[in-house]
Amino acid sequence: MNCLLVSTLDYNPGDEIIRLGVEHIVRRYFPDTTFRVIHKHDCRTLFAGFQQRKKTPRRLVSPILYRCYSMSIGRTRENFLDSSDLVIFAGTPFIWRAPLKLLPFTSANAEWVGAIWNRLFYDLKYKPVINLAAGTSITNREDLSYIYKDKSVVKFLSQAIERCAATTARDSITKEILAQLGHEVPLLPCASIFAADGASIPPEKGEYVVLNVMPNAAHTWRGQVGDREKWRKTITRIVEVIRKDRPIKFVSHAQDEHKTAEEWFPDLPRYFSRNPIDLLRAYSKAIYGVCNRVHAGAAIASFEKPAIVIGGDSRIDLIRHFGLPAFDHRDVNEGKIFEIIHDMEANPAIYKEALHARKVKAERDYLSALALAL
Repeated sequence: MNCLLVSTLDYNPGDEIIRLGVEHIVRRYFPDTTFRVIHKHDCRTLFAGFQQRKKTPRRLVSPILYRCYSMSIGRTRENFLDSSDLVIFAGTPFIWRAPLKLLPFTSANAEWVGAIWNRLFYDLKYKPVINLAAGTSITNREDLSYIYKDKSVVKFLSQAIERCAATTARDSITKEILAQLGHEVPLLPCASIFAADGASIPPEKGEYVVLNVMPNAAHTWRGQVGDREKWRKTITRIVEVIRKDRPIKFVSHAQDEHKTAEEWFPDLPRYFSRNPIDLLRAYSKAIYGVCNRVHAGAAIASFEKPAIVIGGDSRIDLIRHFGLPAFDHRDVNEGKIFEIIHDMEANPAIYKEALHARKVKAERDYLSALALAL
C-alpha cells in the first residue's frame, strides 16, 4: 500500500505532529504501508526527485511555480498523486476564510487546491481519498458568516466531502459547519493524540513543566490583536507559581516564541526546533504543560500527560476533546488556571488513566471509520 500524506515538511511542526498520529492509525489498519509525504505549501514536492527548497514560497507564488514545474521538468517525473494507492489529508486545515472583502485567503484557494484537490475532483475521480482530523480556524463566532456567504468556499467544502471516502472532524465547529452544509461527519479526537505512538517515542519520567509561549498568546496573523502586556503579566504569574516547586523548560515551535521566552524569562531553560521528532523527545520528559500552541499541548497529551492550552481560535476545542482544559486568551481566569495546575500536580495518575482511555477509544473509532471507507 503506497499512501500519500498531504502535510508539511520542515515548516509547521503542528501539522507534522498530526501526521505522525495519522501514520500510527493507518499502520494499525494497513501494517505494510509505505508513506510518502508532500509539503502542501510547495506542491512541487509531489514530483519524484524534487529537492525541497530551504525557504517555502509565498502562497500566491507557490501555485505558479508548481504549474511551471509540472509543465516542464514534471512531465518526465513520477507524480506521487498519480502513483499512490491512497491519498490522505493528514490534518491539513480544511475550513477557513479571512474576513476580508478583496482577495481573501480561504480553504478554496489554498496553494494545494489546484495541484491536489482539483486533480482528485476531475482527473483522478476514482482514487481513494480520506480526510482525517479536518479542522477549522476561526477567531470568533461572527467569522462563520464569512464562510457561509462565500460561495466558492461552500462549493469547495461540499465537493471535498463528497469526494472523500471518509472525513473526520477534530473540533465541534468543523462538525457544525459541515452539518449546516448538509454533511454529517464523525467528531473524533485529533489524530495528534497518537503522535508519540507514530514516532515510536515512549514517555519518560517527568523532568520539567513545559511552557510554550507566544508573545500575544495567539496567532496574530489569524486576525487577532492580542494584548501582549496583559499576557506577559499573566504568564509571569503562572511561571512564578510553578517554579516554586518544579523545574520549567520553554519549548518553542517558532523563532518568535523562542525569542519571547528569552526576553521574558532569560534565566529559564529554552528549546527551539521545527523537527517534530526532536520536539516530541522534549515533550516526552514533561510533567505537564501550559501551552499557547494547540499542538504543543496535544503532543504532551500523546504521552498521556496533561496540558492546559490557552489560545485564540477555534482549534483550542480539539484539546477539550482530549478531555483537557482549553481557554481563549481573551477570557483567561487566572484563578481557574492555578486550580487546574494544582489538580495536575496532585493527580497525575488520574490524568494518565483518562488520556489512555481516550486514546484507546479514539483508535477504535478511527479504525472503524477506515473500515467503513476502505
